[in-house]
Amino acid sequence: MTTVIHSFMAREHASDLRREAERSRRAASGSVEVEASSIELRPARVDEAHVVRRLAALDEAPALEGQVLLALVDGDAVAALSLNNGRVVANPFVGTSEAVALLRLRAELVASTRTSRRRRIARVLAPRAA
Repeated sequence: MTTVIHSFMAREHASDLRREAERSRRAASGSVEVEASSIELRPARVDEAHVVRRLAALDEAPALEGQVLLALVDGDAVAALSLNNGRVVANPFVGTSEAVALLRLRAELVASTRTSRRRRIARVLAPRAA
């Protein structure tokens, strides 16, 4: 009986190793395996400070301060970006390069929106020559 179980486990293990080797070969050759995931980018809420601290701890980096954008993949926080200084912390155990790239794009958009808003306000408030 145990021989049958061991044989089954060995076949499953070999199958897992083959699948992992194939994934590694595809990654090395540049082909990408696409997985359907949802990515959400949003400001971190006050009650999510522990999530940002957890990402920083996983990344072995200091915690982010100030306003922070979060990237969630399928509902799990995988990366965070500080809007104050652009510093990023990310979970090193999952692929986060795409999420981080999206966070940087979103941060640029937020910054340009703030700059445009300041310019509009300055024009409205600027004293007009008679």
